[in-house]
Amino acid sequence: MSNTTFRRHFPDIAQEIAALWSAPPTPGAPSEPTSYHRLVARNAKLKRRHRESTETLTLAACQIQRVTLENQKLREELEAATGVARLTSVPGLGHQYSR
Repeated sequence: MSNTTFRRHFPDIAQEIAALWSAPPTPGAPSEPTSYHRLVARNAKLKRRHRESTETLTLAACQIQRVTLENQKLREELEAATGVARLTSVPGLGHQYSR
């Protein structure tokens, strides 16, 4: 999501983030994490999850492609071995033959 879209849809959160960025914690602050540090940590965690999800989605798409190609090859081998061709639907006819 672009920054502009984010600001348009979540103006309150955008203002909070802007306030945190404009006033970063000062040195010598208490050791308890501030809202700024929690926000930075949460952002990093979300970026990690997004990257992991993208990698998982890419892997899943590759697996689907591999299985599809393998399925096609096995169907062709089965058709060649049995001499029976698979019936395919004709576009535009719908389910005319299933009645």
